[in-house]
Amino acid sequence: MRGCAALAWRELRAQRVTSVLILLAVILSTTMTAAIGQSLGTLNALRLQQAASLNGNRHVTLHNLTAEQAQAISADERVAFAGRITALGTCRLENSSLTLLLREYDGGALSAYSASLKLAEGALPRAAGEIALPRDVLTLLGYSGGPGATLVLPLQISRIQDAASSYSYTAEFTLTGIFESSYVGYVSRSVAGAAGPGSAAELLPERYQVYSLDLRLREPERLQETVDDLAGQFDLPQACIQYNDTLLDALGVSYRGKGASDAGGAGFPYLAAAGVLVAALVLLAAGLVIFNILKIAVAKRIRCYGTLRALGAGRGQLYALVGLQLLLLCGAGIPAGAVLGLLCAKGITLAVTALFSPDVLLAGSREELAALIQQNSAVRLPSLLLSGGITLLFAALAALPAARYAARVSPTAAMAGPALRIRRHGRRLRPIRSFPAFYARMNLKRSPGRTAITICSLVMSITVFVALQNFSGLLDASRRVEQMHLGDYAVSNLDAGFLPADVEALADDPAVSGLSTLKHKVYQQDASGALELDTDLLLQSGEVLHLVGLDDKRLCKLADGLSPAALEELLAGRSCLAAGPIPFSFDGETYPGTQVEAGMRLTVSGVALTVAGISPARITPEGEGFLNGVQVIVSDGLFDRLTGLSGYNELYLTLSEGTDRAALETRLDALCAGSGGYWLSYENTDRQLAESYAQISLLCWGLILFIGAIGVLNIVNTVFTNIHTRLSEIGVQRAIGMSTGDLYRTFLWEGVYYGAAAAVLGAAAGYGCTVLVQAAVTDTLQWVPFPAVPVLQAAAASLLACLLATCAPLRSVGRMDPVTAIAGAE
Repeated sequence: MRGCAALAWRELRAQRVTSVLILLAVILSTTMTAAIGQSLGTLNALRLQQAASLNGNRHVTLHNLTAEQAQAISADERVAFAGRITALGTCRLENSSLTLLLREYDGGALSAYSASLKLAEGALPRAAGEIALPRDVLTLLGYSGGPGATLVLPLQISRIQDAASSYSYTAEFTLTGIFESSYVGYVSRSVAGAAGPGSAAELLPERYQVYSLDLRLREPERLQETVDDLAGQFDLPQACIQYNDTLLDALGVSYRGKGASDAGGAGFPYLAAAGVLVAALVLLAAGLVIFNILKIAVAKRIRCYGTLRALGAGRGQLYALVGLQLLLLCGAGIPAGAVLGLLCAKGITLAVTALFSPDVLLAGSREELAALIQQNSAVRLPSLLLSGGITLLFAALAALPAARYAARVSPTAAMAGPALRIRRHGRRLRPIRSFPAFYARMNLKRSPGRTAITICSLVMSITVFVALQNFSGLLDASRRVEQMHLGDYAVSNLDAGFLPADVEALADDPAVSGLSTLKHKVYQQDASGALELDTDLLLQSGEVLHLVGLDDKRLCKLADGLSPAALEELLAGRSCLAAGPIPFSFDGETYPGTQVEAGMRLTVSGVALTVAGISPARITPEGEGFLNGVQVIVSDGLFDRLTGLSGYNELYLTLSEGTDRAALETRLDALCAGSGGYWLSYENTDRQLAESYAQISLLCWGLILFIGAIGVLNIVNTVFTNIHTRLSEIGVQRAIGMSTGDLYRTFLWEGVYYGAAAAVLGAAAGYGCTVLVQAAVTDTLQWVPFPAVPVLQAAAASLLACLLATCAPLRSVGRMDPVTAIAGAE
């Protein structure tokens, strides 16, 4: 074994260029895996920070608690954080569709909302009657000054699942602080404000002095079990339990009320498949490079191995010889790659975070962000060991075919040299327009194995680049929030509604690329239980009837799952969707409400309808509370027939590219002024959501470009190896008269063919990865738009790398005399 190790070392020294190329491939593979593993913690921490900043750093909130219940739950050993909140009520902001939620935060409860309630001026309220509001809320209230002003707010409060009517009152507050504007709440038409401790006790009757408790659990993975136990222990109805779906989805925690597709973990296989596929592609790309170089190196020294076999070396010794060469290279390359990966991961993170101003940080301050990154950037020894182990495993798998080839060679055949078998296939003679291009094609066909491996290496690099671009989108926790609003603007008129002629004119405006509409009417029972509307639907006491009219596109989306025939009936106005009331408990009794099911028949305003399906959501104008009762959802035209009304209560506008927002908003002002409506722009909301993902996106792009650079180096490595190991062939070509120019053109044509074939195959493989990644987002395996831009970028980079990798070695080879080249010296 000692002699085998010495021979392996001499072999490496004798093949210096080949050894350097293999060492470079090992270093690049380890660097890539180490940098990815090291960056995963930082990326995940930023993703969770983003989710917490969007909807509060809390797992679940329990409502309608007494002081004793709140105290007992806070002291539970399973609770890591408990923030106690007392609601003072809501205030409808005039000339907008926004509602102010005024709450009293006890102790450190405000820390859970440090990103959305960030103090910009003044101080937090410290006593009863003091208040802090966001700057945009003060603007809507008509106040433009600083702290110290007196504000009078009309407030209204009600308890969840309470038979009593809401309590209305007017309160006077002293403004002590101003929060930065937070627009994320606009998607739910709400903004938050903070009142000083003791305000609720001074202003509210005892009946409404109940608490909400924001909880973070020590074991989030046991969330549902813990919440169910607390609900049973303190007799809490499900309506009083509010899950923070944004953060829980980012954590991957299952909870009751999660979407049906998520609840069963349907999306996980796609997400796992996408992640495993990307990681496998990264390692396979490096493994192919190692395999290609080793295979060529073994083939070059096949006579040497034949001589060793003739001298008595067994197959096991030849396996050991090739394996020891690889182990020596891995022993030097893996530690170097691990260190380089750590430095690259840290450098990418520091470079990305240095680009940000404090206004767009996910954390409360730059110092907080630096602490977050430092906490998640510590050297992870298990990750490094795994990275080295994976690289070693893939390198060993890549070396195995070459070692097997060396061990199985016959001593006689190896020492005699390769037996050439010339097979001439009948082919039609055609004029050769470009001899270098023709000769390049012949070279590719002459060694199909080497050609296939080289193209596979390029394909892997293209696929990895495309897959990583799509995979990075899965880290965006704001995607769910962004989907909560239907367009760029919401225009509301909850009273008379907008005239059909005005809506039609708005839809025809070139500035508007899409328009979704909502008509909504609520019918309440009078003292005798009768409704203004003629219907055979029997409601229970206290319930209302909602009639909802939707445009065809939104109605089809809501009715997803219906058969084409049932959908046609729905759009034609011969059937409807329905949703029953929300069951609730009061004083220990459960009230299930009126039962509604698919297939039942009902009559409204003399029109007989079949319930085609149950609506997955209850539709109300944004910002309006849901009055418990039955919803009947129909097409736009049928709504007019049933109600005798034609006004549109809410419009959702999607703008065309390059629209002048100022001009459109002037037109919306005129429309609302004439009808008593108001509009809301989601421009700032979308900007803030994009900013919340900006750090994660840039960090992902840093890794993508870094891995892309490694992919390019692997391409250079592969192409350089192909040229360098063909020195004898090049010498023969030069000796029989091939000019330096034709030599250049031949190999450049080979690079073009490699790049073109890899671009086509890489595009197909990249598209497959894109389908899997999008399936992880939508939980549905379906065709998606072709990622043309990433594919073109990767193909162009690969083709350019092929050409550059061809030019560099050819320059030195072209200067080499034919005799030296034929000798094939290292």
